[in-house]
Amino acid sequence: MNVMRRDRCIILVLIFTILSLHALPSNSKTLNIAVVGAGVSGLCSAKNALEQGHNVVVYEKSEALGGTWYYTNKTGKDEYGINIYTAMYQVLRTNTPRQIMELPGLQFPKNTPSYPPHEDIWNYLNSYADRFGLKKHIKFHHLVEKIHSIENDQWKIIVKDLPNNKTRTMIYDAVFISIDKLSTLNYPQYEGANEFNGKIMHSHEYRRAEDFHGADVLVIGSGSSGSDIIFQLSKTANRVTWSKRTYTDETEEERKVYGETVTFKNNVKLLTSSGAEFLDGTHQNFTVIIYATGYKNSFSILDADTGLRVDDNYVQPLYKQIINIEHPTMALISIDTFAANFRVKDLQVRFALEFFSGAKKLPPKSEMLKDMQDFAESQQKKGHYKSRIHIVGIDDSKEYYGQVSQAADLAKILDVYPNIASDSMKTSMNNPFGFREFKYTIIDDETFEKKREV
Repeated sequence: MNVMRRDRCIILVLIFTILSLHALPSNSKTLNIAVVGAGVSGLCSAKNALEQGHNVVVYEKSEALGGTWYYTNKTGKDEYGINIYTAMYQVLRTNTPRQIMELPGLQFPKNTPSYPPHEDIWNYLNSYADRFGLKKHIKFHHLVEKIHSIENDQWKIIVKDLPNNKTRTMIYDAVFISIDKLSTLNYPQYEGANEFNGKIMHSHEYRRAEDFHGADVLVIGSGSSGSDIIFQLSKTANRVTWSKRTYTDETEEERKVYGETVTFKNNVKLLTSSGAEFLDGTHQNFTVIIYATGYKNSFSILDADTGLRVDDNYVQPLYKQIINIEHPTMALISIDTFAANFRVKDLQVRFALEFFSGAKKLPPKSEMLKDMQDFAESQQKKGHYKSRIHIVGIDDSKEYYGQVSQAADLAKILDVYPNIASDSMKTSMNNPFGFREFKYTIIDDETFEKKREV
């Protein structure tokens, strides 16, 4: 009997050892990790950290997971006085093929269109959270108010439980900042804006075209949200004017895609150089102005002692645009604005975990600072001014993926994904109103097929 009991104990010890080795990389340790935000970046942060055996808590200030992919009709502030984060509008479809929006470990259903509606993305993220058991680790309606650096590169995080109106202070070994810049609106400062008698709003607050029935609307901004809003408003508004940057290969036919209901301007600078020309008496017939002018980097939850600073949208010091060089147990995920490329977010998370856990050793601080400076200089040589240093161009993405993978000895992202992203981006630039007609199919690790969807 004693022999049987001893053998059972030995077997149990062996099983526990094998499971532990599988969960954590060699030379690593179990960490208490905080994840701020339950959007795409936060979900893959939690999933990867849990798979490695760490303890994880995700703080989400809203009522649901998904970040900007969670749709609500509400705008402004929620019932707790917190700014509503999502910028999702009712009939949005992605501007990136679904293959780029998959996270490792879960594919979209086979019948999902190449450019799915936002409901499909949210359902996918919800399924991802279910598949990897993430929901029980998420604390909804929990607002992170401030993050402080403390000794031993740990973090003091002040969190408010909104429904119970209670504030707690927690200590963590590492933290993922998985909220992006969509929470800080970029409002251009135009001379004379306060003289405009109509409504001025940001595209962040736009939800339904029906709300602008019969209105005369000016939309400022040449990004994807601007073109989407223009398309929707052209069906309901009385008149729509679009202040936008034009592309050299945009055809006259493409400019007339909406017929006479849309008036195009050649360049947004044309409207701002004379001191907000559209706000003077000539243009007072507009009833609504919508700024589709994007967002800014802002991390007000980070105390000065975290060592990070934002200068004209440029966040520093970051190693590979991910790890806080001053306190390298903090990672910012997707600061590089690969907003729709979910695989990049996953790669950045796995990169950070390699160093958080001790499986890999970071280079000396001086080397990381030089790496950051070299990257910034290379970006500036390519024409990126300071506020756009973090933006890695489609054609440069493979180089960035490769550098991140190599620095942490991780498998790189297959070339087919940046290849699809590049083709999709160029197609949307040339045909901003018809690019979603195409369907992408992956052939192998590098190549894909592209054809019009029936």
